[in-house]
Amino acid sequence: MAIFLTAFVLVILPLLLEAKVHVGFRCEKGPRHPLFYVLTPVVSGITYISFAVLLGHPVIAFIGWMFIYVSLTAVSNLKNAVLGEPLCAPDLETTRHLFIYPEFYVNYVGSVRFASILGGFFLAILLSYIFETSFASHQTLLPSWAAWLAGVIVWFGGVFLLARLTARFFTHKRARALGLKFDINPDTARFGFFPLMLLYVLLLLDKSEKAAPDSAPKTLTHDDRLPDIIAVQAESYFDLDRLYQRIEGHENHTWAALERLKEAGATTGPLAVAAWGASTMKSEFSFLSGIANTALGIDRINPYQRAAHTGVETIAMRLRAKGYRTVCVHPARKEFFRRSTVIPKMGFDDFIGLEAFGDGQQFGPYISDAALGDKVEALMADHKAHCDQPIFVFTITIESHGPWEAGRLANWLDEEAASGADPSGDRSFALYRTHMDNVLELFARLGPQATLSESRPRTMVLYGDHQPALRDLFDRHGLTDEAVDYILWHSHTSAGEHGPLRVEELGDKLLEIAGFRTAR
Repeated sequence: MAIFLTAFVLVILPLLLEAKVHVGFRCEKGPRHPLFYVLTPVVSGITYISFAVLLGHPVIAFIGWMFIYVSLTAVSNLKNAVLGEPLCAPDLETTRHLFIYPEFYVNYVGSVRFASILGGFFLAILLSYIFETSFASHQTLLPSWAAWLAGVIVWFGGVFLLARLTARFFTHKRARALGLKFDINPDTARFGFFPLMLLYVLLLLDKSEKAAPDSAPKTLTHDDRLPDIIAVQAESYFDLDRLYQRIEGHENHTWAALERLKEAGATTGPLAVAAWGASTMKSEFSFLSGIANTALGIDRINPYQRAAHTGVETIAMRLRAKGYRTVCVHPARKEFFRRSTVIPKMGFDDFIGLEAFGDGQQFGPYISDAALGDKVEALMADHKAHCDQPIFVFTITIESHGPWEAGRLANWLDEEAASGADPSGDRSFALYRTHMDNVLELFARLGPQATLSESRPRTMVLYGDHQPALRDLFDRHGLTDEAVDYILWHSHTSAGEHGPLRVEELGDKLLEIAGFRTAR
């Protein structure tokens, strides 16, 4: 009877939980694909048997199954509430980031809730091993430990081989024929949260097509003195006036820091990116490679998991071929998003990370944009002192990384006053806006305010990786456009007007302003 009851729960509860999975900010759902009704019990059964084999006890296996199903549903809904999309299989790779930047994740879940879930799970395991009879003890052919080990090897080895074999059949081409779009929201709505976990894992194992499309090599030509080039990927940057001008009484608001850059010759415009609120690597990969996120299949969710390792041509590679020294500067831990491996593969001679910055250089929780500016200026000065080689510096800011909670900047400014002075009246946005003023100051000091040699021009771009995850505020004021913005500047000539761009177009536009022509 217990077996039948367990089987019933393993089939019914996942179907009930699927109805609780939130998909997108508007939670739009359509008809389910027939595979949903097949794969939901299959995934549930595989999960339970895996726990049963690994933990060796029936009750704790069920608790482990419950832990996975209930906690992943809850975590997915938390992610959806902040970012507008549920959890998916490529996200599971980022669990390693809990040990690199736990605050990026635990702060959203809540430290007490997070500790309670883990503590309860491990307490259940302990009680099970004390009071419950193991599966292995019911046989007499082998010692219990040997029977358990044999079961683990046979089951997980079999699952691995079956996944590999299935991935040979379930290719990207067949997935498209089934209706998968490699877009988390519509795929989850149609195929279900837990079935999609399995489908996406199989697609990550698919070797039938490249993770990133081939791109024709581009040879750069230039008729004049090669300029130094600086690109700034600014954490969560967008033109604040796009929000402020929607607020009653502030329809004519102008962001003074941005206006000063325009007066100094910079040009700005909206930039379409595939990320909102997070997923920096999507914008970063598209800017560097010139490859649209939609061209990546399953790898559009995390291009740094596979696509960036395939030898794609990048702006750094093209500039290095023209004699440039290429440097990436990011005042964070290099292992995050596996940049320690990815950045060198994408054509950078040097990668300068958190280890190059000292204590006391923060503004809020993270290294300040001012300290980042100091590092870039020192880097370029040292480079110029030793050679006349042009340099390309790609900088990734972190100062403005969320969440923007009360007390974040209490040691640096009066947060109440900042909130009262901000047109939004929102404390989180007021703190975020302070960081945005700082990143524009970074652009100004490296660009229009920099003392430059007449013989070596300088070209700069700054762009946002995604908008800040402040959906409630944006919805209150009707800001539904998810584009960010870019700023382009050249020290010796006009940057021109370029209108709306896509992030995969921005690198070529930067090179064009720098005076390069492309020959294929």
